[in-house]
Amino acid sequence: MFCTRARALYSQRPMSLGSKLAARTFTIAIDGPAASGKSSTARAVARELGFGYIDSGSIYRCATLLALRQGIAPSDVGQRTDEITDLLSKVKLQIHIQRATSRPSPTMIATGRLAVPAVQILLNDEDVSREIRTPDVNRMVARVASASEVRSAALHIQRSLAQAAESQPTDHRQSDGSSKAIPGGVVMDGRDIGTTVFPNAELKIYLDASAMARAIRRWDELNNQAKEEAAARRLTDNTESANKSEAATPEYHPSVEDIARELEQRDYEDINREHSPLRIAPDAVVIDNTNLTFEQQVYSIADLARERMGLERKHDDM
Repeated sequence: MFCTRARALYSQRPMSLGSKLAARTFTIAIDGPAASGKSSTARAVARELGFGYIDSGSIYRCATLLALRQGIAPSDVGQRTDEITDLLSKVKLQIHIQRATSRPSPTMIATGRLAVPAVQILLNDEDVSREIRTPDVNRMVARVASASEVRSAALHIQRSLAQAAESQPTDHRQSDGSSKAIPGGVVMDGRDIGTTVFPNAELKIYLDASAMARAIRRWDELNNQAKEEAAARRLTDNTESANKSEAATPEYHPSVEDIARELEQRDYEDINREHSPLRIAPDAVVIDNTNLTFEQQVYSIADLARERMGLERKHDDM
């Protein structure tokens, strides 16, 4: 089915056995437009393979958050690029993902779906995982990411994080029960990973989806985040007055249509920016996931990686 079609596409560019065995690390580059599922897919693929994970977009979001905290407005980004670049170059950035486990979680057993591993973004040891995905950051991040100086600083961070992640080898369990050591690897998602950051990546994926499908996903993400934050507030603040105050001042959430318009504007800016624009790498496997399940796209990418490493595929029945 889908895995078989993707396998046929990928097999057009075979790698020799000698190249497979000579590889010391393995890099998977996942690119695509905003809200195409790059981050959740990349995290799940990394967990499936036991690889490290780098959320490339979080670097630009952290730069945007730093700019906002310095009082830099979206209209001032062009004039204050040097300041933003300096802020980004001096930060300590850490990305932590739940490592793969041999036993599925209760959620995975109950729903029959893959669980998206949680990721934590630490900016100077402060957890900003939620703050970098607020509407204010969403509206400004494209302008920050379009600056060549910011992209150069981000490139250094991306490659440093990837080098650290790739230094950890992992074991692959074969169908006969034996274990085969494979090179350490990393999965990185973004918009220019396969074209600029790692142009020689062993596997390049371009994820795409319709603007409306992406808008619905982003709306669901914001809505779920708001519910989690409201539940956390109720646990920490049980006073009746606080509850009344919260009910009197509901948070604003953009509509699906508003989000779709924002995504289309982001697409235009990403595609037309001067430095490292959003492009499909010539040797990338293009996956339109508008009508695909999460499992289909994750397992397909994981099996393409296994095939390139000379390992057994696991999900040809998808």
